[in-house]
Amino acid sequence: MLAFLEPYYAGSHKYFADGFAKVFPERIQIFTLQGRHWKWRMHGSAVTFAEMLEKSGGKFDTVIASSLTDTALLKSLILPKMPGCRFVTYFHENQLAYPWSENDKEPEKTDMHYAFINFTSALVSDLALFNSGFNKESFFSALEGFLRSFPDNRLVGRIDAVYKRSKVLYPGVNTIPMLADKKNKPLKILWNHRWEYDKDPQTFFETMFRLKEAGIPFQLVVLGEEKSTSPEIFKIAKEKLKDEIISFGYAEDYEEYKKLVASCDILPVTSKHEFFGISVLEAASAGVIPMLPKRLSYPEIFPPEKFGKLFYEEGGLFDSAVCFLKDPDLSLRDEISGRAQLFDWSHFKKGADKLLFSEN
Repeated sequence: MLAFLEPYYAGSHKYFADGFAKVFPERIQIFTLQGRHWKWRMHGSAVTFAEMLEKSGGKFDTVIASSLTDTALLKSLILPKMPGCRFVTYFHENQLAYPWSENDKEPEKTDMHYAFINFTSALVSDLALFNSGFNKESFFSALEGFLRSFPDNRLVGRIDAVYKRSKVLYPGVNTIPMLADKKNKPLKILWNHRWEYDKDPQTFFETMFRLKEAGIPFQLVVLGEEKSTSPEIFKIAKEKLKDEIISFGYAEDYEEYKKLVASCDILPVTSKHEFFGISVLEAASAGVIPMLPKRLSYPEIFPPEKFGKLFYEEGGLFDSAVCFLKDPDLSLRDEISGRAQLFDWSHFKKGADKLLFSEN
């Protein structure tokens, strides 16, 4: 039996935990904490989870904690009571490569501690799983320099052993059926990411403003999870683009969300941070054509040698959007949808079976 611990049960973390439980209903038990106060979760969730596991009375041979848990602390508390238990850390993100927010109340340097928790979590884990090759490589490419920044006993000699115990396990994606007869005039543009700085809504909406000023017609669907501290640009865009907007705001009903996503034609992506790309793959599965920067996880998810038409050069989103809106190439829909299907939950199940269950 496997215990999965999610200290930040919201957004993509909740999405993954729920999907994991659904795929392995009789082999996994989920333990969660509310999706808030991520820094406190990294400090304190291990103690809470140790208490929860003890009270559950469950017999677990594997404990897997997502990356906002201090696995080293967790292991020290649990292992005496569960000798022989295997410990796994699943990295949805890593703090070495996560972009620092200018709205963070703490100076950037103080966040080194959270990156160090990520390192010690990987260090004590029997297996470290990353949700993409980009996530894994960005962590290890930054790790030696990070450890060398400390005054002595820098621990760089431990990196190779940790790397050998690290694998990639893509999360599953809830795919969305394509609409058979979609003929939008003008074309419909989609935003379906979180309303946060790291998805760079500023660049996205400034591109929409420029398209409108240039007299290029389009429709707009804005979805995604809204935060209490969402960037001001969303309020500005709601007013400036009121004539183009079809839908604006979080879709509480998932069936409605799927319908709105499937109704769209293109998804211009501006993210500063993406370790995997669930929202992009959901849209792509429905035949929505993503316009992607050639960085982060996107070249891994959509290899440029096959999907080169999807990528725009840095600073070139507006020009690419103009070209596509004026002369749309919708022939890519089937191929893009087929690529996205490779990341559905059945593929996750095969990978998880091999890495988490078959070796026990």
